[in-house]
Amino acid sequence: MEKYIENDILYICLKGRISSDNVDALEVEIRNLIGDRTEYAFDAEKLEYISSAGLRLLLKLKKDNDIMVVNVSSAIYEIFEMTGFSKIIKIKRPMRQLAIEGYEKIGEGAMGTVYRIDSDTIVKVYNLEDLCNIEIEVAKAKDAFLLGIPTAIPFDIVKVGDKYGAVFELIKSTNCNEYFLRHLNQAEEFYKKYAEFIKSIHSVETKDNIFPKIKDMYLEQLKAVKNVLSDEVYYKLFEDLNKIADMYSVIHGDIQLKNLMISDEEIVLIDMETLSVGNPIFEFAGLYMTYILFNKHEPNNTEKFLGINKDTSSQLFYSTVRNYYNYLPYEEYNSVLKQIEMLGNIRFLFLIYSVGIGIPELRETRIRDSVETLEKYVKGETNGF
Repeated sequence: MEKYIENDILYICLKGRISSDNVDALEVEIRNLIGDRTEYAFDAEKLEYISSAGLRLLLKLKKDNDIMVVNVSSAIYEIFEMTGFSKIIKIKRPMRQLAIEGYEKIGEGAMGTVYRIDSDTIVKVYNLEDLCNIEIEVAKAKDAFLLGIPTAIPFDIVKVGDKYGAVFELIKSTNCNEYFLRHLNQAEEFYKKYAEFIKSIHSVETKDNIFPKIKDMYLEQLKAVKNVLSDEVYYKLFEDLNKIADMYSVIHGDIQLKNLMISDEEIVLIDMETLSVGNPIFEFAGLYMTYILFNKHEPNNTEKFLGINKDTSSQLFYSTVRNYYNYLPYEEYNSVLKQIEMLGNIRFLFLIYSVGIGIPELRETRIRDSVETLEKYVKGETNGF
């Protein structure tokens, strides 16, 4: 039997017809190939037929390990569907190839680029090589849709040249960033709509552990930058992070304008890889980083990324936060602002110091500035924004 290894997983190639006549010999050969491996899967690209005896063999193998069958043809997939095996074993059809030449680019971010295929469909082409992370995002999008969150319906994962892409339904929509630029004369109305939309996302709660907890992510990021912080600063930040009230609101994590679309005046979320649950304050920490911190030492950052200048970017952020928290008394509101600044700088420091994003020449300056801001926070010298 042919085999290959991909991402440390052994793939065993199934060929021809599997029936009661050859299933016993096939089992012996498969077990010899597996040896002591705990991670393996089957490639069914050249499989023509599988009988009930073959299905029972897969069930027997599944008792030992959680197996997967990939590159399943329509005929074989129909057998898995008809017998209910597709609910027991992870089945993957072969990815179709999609060419994007000539398609309109409607969005671009750190993780990938979004193209419009037609009036109803978009494809996100990922910069990631890890298919597992892409599958996680598509699964998150499906879970979000089932929770009632306005988002594009995910269809399937495709190959786009040597990259992976995910196809989504998004009917008659406009990128929210473009919409904002065309309606700058109605900015105040937009800020309110933006804040209301963010609040509507946070009103959705789930305790089913389908999304990770965003506080845990920030705690891990704080640990990753411990080396550039004094012990006093690190442990105070760790303590204050843990004090933030645990909530189960759905958090997008990167709800900036390019990750939103407007369809028939309804805002729709795209780019779901950062989806999590937690306190809404973490949402604004991400926006503070995008709209404020990246502009701090690179004043034209949002101009390049979003087409809006530094002043408009600041106004967009502050007005959205104000509209979101408009019910809070001044002291509580100021406390929220301090927490947003603290959290935003932790995440920014992590991305600059640990991940290495941004302009290399600004790296040391940005690290120093975020560390100083966090030191002032710990000393009680910050006054919110």
